Amino acid sequence: MRWDNLSAPPDEGTPDGAAPATPPLPLALPGAIARTFDTPGFAGMTFYEVRAKSIINRVPGQSRVPFEWTVNPYRGCSHACVYCLAGDTPILMADGRTRPISELEVGDRIYGTERRGAYRHYVVTTVLDKWSTVKRAHRVTLEDGTTLVASGDHRFLTERGWKHVTGSMRGGGRRPYLTTRNRLLGTGRFAAAPKRSADYRRGYLCALVRDADHPGSRFPAGHRRG
Repeated sequence: MRWDNLSAPPDEGTPDGAAPATPPLPLALPGAIARTFDTPGFAGMTFYEVRAKSIINRVPGQSRVPFEWTVNPYRGCSHACVYCLAGDTPILMADGRTRPISELEVGDRIYGTERRGAYRHYVVTTVLDKWSTVKRAHRVTLEDGTTLVASGDHRFLTERGWKHVTGSMRGGGRRPYLTTRNRLLGTGRFAAAPKRSADYRRGYLCALVRDADHPGSRFPAGHRRG
């Protein structure tokens, strides 16, 4: 949930006038009641019951959705997504184009994956929220020369399941992590979009004219070719 209407005002005492960072739960929510549930889908999660100023959220004007308001009865995400990618990382949109992750907006339609039985399928999904963080960045270089910049806790899907960028074999930081023998699963490198120029526009128009003159072309009734 985006609490823009509840965010702290800028601090005039700081050089950049930035608002102070929001402290982690539950420090930001005095009087919060912690609850846990035995339901398998919520195992290991802690929920904080609070009195909210408002659960009605205005959708950003640039979002491509046919509504202006949403009702958000909770703050945060049950997936606990703490990982992140560099802002220029391309994301595959539902229409086949790509867009930097930093330019995505709530309501955008993108491609994701969904597990069905023993297989994982590509599915179109909707962006529900967006945020930015500042973390130590790691560059992952693939065999074909592709580079990906991500936080150490970001996960990539490999032939052996999800793996973090960094990790350890023992101790508190123990978790699956990438090695040089792993293979990432995905769509592969995206095709570079053509550069828009006068030559590009002339070539596009030429293709339209030639297609219209194709023997198999259909013309509306009453249209006369001359």
